[in-house]
Amino acid sequence: MDEHGNHQLLKLLMTYKGRIFSSILGIVTGILVLCLGWIKALSFLFCVLVGYYVGRKFDSGSELRLPKLTRFLQRRRFR
Repeated sequence: MDEHGNHQLLKLLMTYKGRIFSSILGIVTGILVLCLGWIKALSFLFCVLVGYYVGRKFDSGSELRLPKLTRFLQRRRFR
């Protein structure tokens, strides 16, 4: 593929990145549901999304704040 073709492919990917990402996520979710079942697949996807969120926070340099979870864990610890 030449330089012009690469540029067109990149432009296409950037234009439709939401559709492409959603389609890939749908395919992966479907495969997980078929292989693992609904509960395990949803649990796995939840872990992936939490990992993505934490990674995004670290990459941006912002502080990860979970005040409600922190208060809940502190209350449960001292009972």
